[in-house]
Amino acid sequence: MSNTLVLRPVGQTTYISVTATSSTAVTVSVVGNDQANYAAFLNTGTNPCAVTIAPSSAPVATFPATNPGSFVLPGNMIYPIVLAVPSTSFSVTAICAATKSTDLFVTPVDNQS
Repeated sequence: MSNTLVLRPVGQTTYISVTATSSTAVTVSVVGNDQANYAAFLNTGTNPCAVTIAPSSAPVATFPATNPGSFVLPGNMIYPIVLAVPSTSFSVTAICAATKSTDLFVTPVDNQS
């Protein structure tokens, strides 16, 4: 038996222009009274980027990803990946490899119930 999960946006999409220097910490907020425990991450640029998430004030991102709560997104993504994040709002920083840049989009999502 298959299991289907339907997600719905629960906040505005946040755009981060990612370069070889860590971005400043950006807060991704949930709209309304939902407790969103997921976010969709989409890297539309050609270069991979390392992303760090934290409940508040994410630390400086490093490439490769070495911080707790960090992961690397590939370049040229055609659909987002959805990961668990701290509930309600959370902080994001991102970085590319030296001399590279890319575009990152983060959208808080929740289960459609």
